[in-house]
Amino acid sequence: MDVGNTDLDIEDVDKTEWTIQDEEAREHIRRSTDEIASLVRSTIGPYGLEKLIETYDYQNQPEVVLAADADQILAAVERGDGFNEPVAALFVDAVDSMQRGLGDGTATALVLTDALIKRGFDLIKDGIHPSAVIVGYSIAANRAGKVLDDFARECPLDDHQLLRQVASTAMTIDLDDAARFQYAEQVADAIVGLAEATDGQWLNTDDVDVIADTGVEEHLYRGVIVQRHPSPIQEDEDSLAAFDWTPTVKDTLEDATVAIMDSEVSFGKTATSLEETRLSSLNTLKQQQRALVNSREAFADHLATLEVDVFISQEDIDDDVRSALEREGITVIDRVQYPKSDITRLARATDASVVSHIDDFTPDMLGTAGRVRELILSDEKWIIFDECEGSVFSLVVSADTAFAATEHERIVSNALEVTTMAAIDQQVIPGAGAPAAAIASDLRQYSRTIAEREQLAVEAFADALEDFLRLLSENAGFDPIDVVTTLRNAHADDSVVPLGMNFTSGEIMDAWEAGVVEPRRVFSQAIETACSTTEQLLTVDTILYPNVNLESFSPEIEHD
Repeated sequence: MDVGNTDLDIEDVDKTEWTIQDEEAREHIRRSTDEIASLVRSTIGPYGLEKLIETYDYQNQPEVVLAADADQILAAVERGDGFNEPVAALFVDAVDSMQRGLGDGTATALVLTDALIKRGFDLIKDGIHPSAVIVGYSIAANRAGKVLDDFARECPLDDHQLLRQVASTAMTIDLDDAARFQYAEQVADAIVGLAEATDGQWLNTDDVDVIADTGVEEHLYRGVIVQRHPSPIQEDEDSLAAFDWTPTVKDTLEDATVAIMDSEVSFGKTATSLEETRLSSLNTLKQQQRALVNSREAFADHLATLEVDVFISQEDIDDDVRSALEREGITVIDRVQYPKSDITRLARATDASVVSHIDDFTPDMLGTAGRVRELILSDEKWIIFDECEGSVFSLVVSADTAFAATEHERIVSNALEVTTMAAIDQQVIPGAGAPAAAIASDLRQYSRTIAEREQLAVEAFADALEDFLRLLSENAGFDPIDVVTTLRNAHADDSVVPLGMNFTSGEIMDAWEAGVVEPRRVFSQAIETACSTTEQLLTVDTILYPNVNLESFSPEIEHD
């Protein structure tokens, strides 16, 4: 897909005219939203497909991106020329806040909005006023919230099994069952650990780092992995050869005392050359140099007295300082700069305090790591701080190829965010299309109690939800008519049951019993976003192209 030109091709609209109105405008909006929704339709569901997008990277260099979800697709298009067509831009901006806030459900919001707009414009064409459609949609959305209230279950922060089910549901079918189960277990372990540290007040996913590579053991470490690269941006043969592959941590350190510093190790204004200061004699230079050596030795002796085992610096450590520390048996890990957050994460993991001056090191500023060891891979070194007291975790993901490792990292990171959302809200609902099917069934029955024209809009809302179910079925390779009919019949009685579709076998299943669980907030927010976006677009009856010469207008200006 080439995003160099994202203007939609509206063949039946004469762009030399200043405006398009009424039916032409509605058709323009309908086709615009359909174009955007078409970008993400095939990505929805456990069997979602990927998009190959020709765009630009963050350095404005051409790149080809393989995107697997709506957020990646929209971001890649924005890095290109973006959504320049006004309706498309408004549509994407409307769901952007959901992407930033939740990081999930964007595709659902897009396709639901598109379905609601199509159904709404059909009603308007049949003579229903847009305001009646909007009111009917609002009634339906409010009713949907009540259905989800009946559906929802509590998700305690210590319910490891339920959190694991949420994580597993969030992962796509690209992972085999064994890998999905293991990653889901590790995600649940990390979230339970975060909850224990904060008493459930707030769960910060920045304290869980997902790292992927080839040829590594999949594991959840309670601590931080400091990654040392030949270069943070480019790794060519020369930089790989020049990189220091000598092990930094010679042997595994147990119960290591850790000191952390975020600035350069400096010993005051002591000079080391004639160019740096005015010296009255060679004697003065020698005195200054001896003072510098003494300062280094005193610093190393001070850390040794504090029984420091590992000295961590965000800045580069001078070779002479390194030698002085190593003579005292202290392991030196410097240039912890990429990412810079590793310094603060190390401090939280080891319960140390980050200092900025060598005189600030006191016993209460130090931390402890249960184990510190080093792992040398093909293209980088890992220094692993494990068995720490702080609730900071590193989840290692493995795959056979570098590309697969990147995909696994994305999948697990997304599952982490989704599961954390469920833990924060402490509320989940069944998945597998059960919410959409149950809401659609309830709305059809509820619409009979509405005597006004809004009844038609409520029924259209139910149709839009079934359009979503049809899409899930198509992506899974099943006949959408059969699936929707089966789900409609399954929800025909008055009870709210968590019946969804097994998109592997095509059979009806109880989503709770199958362990297909998702955060309530994702689907609720998708419905709310779809309704608010549809409300904005259904009331548009005129589109003014931006190339109109505004100077030709003579607006009336009010004066005081």
